[in-house]
Amino acid sequence: MSEELERAKAAKREHPVAKVMGWLVTAVCLLWLGWMARALAPQKPAGGAPSLAAMMGGAGGPPPVEVQTVEEAEMNPPHAYIGRVEPIQDVELRAQIGGYVEQVHFKEGARVKAGDLLFTIDAEQYEARVAVRKAEIGQAEAALDRAERYLQRLERSDARAITQADLDTARSDVAQGRAAVKQAVANLALAEIDLKHTRIIAPIDGHVGRTVANVGDYVSPSLGALVRIVQVDPIRIAFSVTDKDYLKAIEKFGTERVQDALRIRYRLPTGTVSDGVGTRDFEDNTMSADTATLSVRARFPNAHGLLVPDGYVTILVDLANTTKSPVIPQEAMQTDREGHFVYVVDEAGIAQRRAVTTGAIMEGRVAVTAGLKTGERVVVQGVQKVIPGQPVTLASSKEADRK
Repeated sequence: MSEELERAKAAKREHPVAKVMGWLVTAVCLLWLGWMARALAPQKPAGGAPSLAAMMGGAGGPPPVEVQTVEEAEMNPPHAYIGRVEPIQDVELRAQIGGYVEQVHFKEGARVKAGDLLFTIDAEQYEARVAVRKAEIGQAEAALDRAERYLQRLERSDARAITQADLDTARSDVAQGRAAVKQAVANLALAEIDLKHTRIIAPIDGHVGRTVANVGDYVSPSLGALVRIVQVDPIRIAFSVTDKDYLKAIEKFGTERVQDALRIRYRLPTGTVSDGVGTRDFEDNTMSADTATLSVRARFPNAHGLLVPDGYVTILVDLANTTKSPVIPQEAMQTDREGHFVYVVDEAGIAQRRAVTTGAIMEGRVAVTAGLKTGERVVVQGVQKVIPGQPVTLASSKEADRK
């Protein structure tokens, strides 16, 4: 029994090395727990105020931003309208007489000029009619000459040798002879007109289409149009302008100066924009009650035939003369209750809020009419991190890299 008690007391006594190791392990654990607690606890800068890095949500100093230098450029965004191409003149040629087509002098689809011979109709019978009418004139003139001679004899005769009835009859014969000559001359003119119509002439310059008459075909006025000619150079484009746009232009420039103040061009369905500028031809004299638009027509040169009658293009109307103004990227523009503003970075790297007045917007750029000068730097990226009056770090912008 006493032996067992001795062994229990020995077990309770620890070895000195083991006791020291236990203290060391405990101390290390306490130190590690203290370091972790300090690391996880929020840190305050000296003086008790939050640091700029803490306010910006990160460490390392002022926030990085991209800036771009304000440049001058012409901002002239055009107003776009749907336009329909139409010829200034077009004619449908018809036969004025009946007859067989003797010759066709043009190729379908070709361009012709005013005065070009297009069709020849067999003229034999019409030439014969002219000859007959000329002969009738000769007969009428001979009859008139005879009547006049007879009247002269009566008038020179003794009044007692002739009766008043004979004198009146002679004078009437002379008047009828003169009328017969005039009628014969008129008949000759009609015959010559018919003969002239055996040659069908182009009355205007233009583009001829398909013809319904070929050599040997019989044509007459009842047949309808033989061929159509449309003028293609110059040519006209009709488009509708809203009442608001039209009245703005008149109020700003006046009816006399609109032509010189505005530039009118067209864009083809292929995307090509015309080099030439159109001239205002005329506007309709009434506004459409249904659409509140005014139909306007502009005239364009068309030497290359890019404008085809009845085709559709896009009309572009902008200012003929523009001035340069400061231009900034659209992403630099900010808006709040007070209006538009940007952040400008000065030479010391301090960002300042600047109120601006904007103008035209075109292709991702904004014209600034007041509030900025050429050469100033505006923030284009990182705007949400900027605090007015605080420094920023300038990063290279993509625009600068491209340059």
